[in-house]
This record gives sequence, structure tokens and C-alpha cells, in this order.
Amino acid sequence: MRQPRVLVLDEAQRLPGPALEFLRGLWDHPDTDTALVLAGAGSERALRRVPALASRVLTWELVSRLRPGEVAAAMAAFHPLWEDVSEDDVVWVDEHVGHGNFRTWAKLTSHLTAEIYGKSRAVVDRRLLERACARLMGPL
Repeated sequence: MRQPRVLVLDEAQRLPGPALEFLRGLWDHPDTDTALVLAGAGSERALRRVPALASRVLTWELVSRLRPGEVAAAMAAFHPLWEDVSEDDVVWVDEHVGHGNFRTWAKLTSHLTAEIYGKSRAVVDRRLLERACARLMGPL
């Protein structure tokens, strides 16, 4: 941990007290050059159970849902799979299953990636999107 790094822990609210104490010790160690990003609904409450760690928080951020106008650009930046998907199709997916929730979009990206893996000229079209969305939500 001597090289600059970022350690991201999702679902941090589920970490037990000893794990949070370990993170505090990691943070305090003079050889550590690591930024900690603790994410998850309720993480701030969990961190407050370990005041020595909570006092080291530089900033608390609330990450809200993506607004409809942000989804296409955010997904294209997240994964190249979305770069060639039409804006109409991205809007359709967001209205039906995405709802601006990045975690849902990440799961959908995983399903689509698995679907097109090994196909040389795979195109992400509405039919493929419908199948991937159905895997998340059941038939539309």
C-alpha cells in the first residue's frame, strides 16, 4: 500500500466493527498512500460507530440517480459497449429498467457483455437490449 492507490469498498455499511478498525489502522499507517472510498447506503452510520475512522472522513458524498440526460454519456464513459447504442435505445432502457440507477446499468452491461462475448460483429440493438432487460426484470 506504499504506492498511491484508491481502495473502494462497496456495501461498507455491512463491514463489522473489527474490519472498520482495520481500515482506520491502515489509514493511519505512515507507509500507506491510499485513499479509501467507502460506499453504500447507510455507510455513514456504520462509520460513525468507529469514531476514530469517522473523524478521518474528508467529505461525505451522496450519489444520486443519474438524470435522464446524463445516462447516455455516463454509460459510454463507463463501458465501450454503450458508445454505439442509439440514444433512443438508451432512453428506452432507462425508462424500463435503468431508472438512473448505476448499479442496474452495471448489471445490464454485464449481461450484454456476456451475450456478445466472442461474436465478431455483435450489435447491441433493441432486440438484444430487450433480452438483457428481461434477465433483470422478467419479461417486459
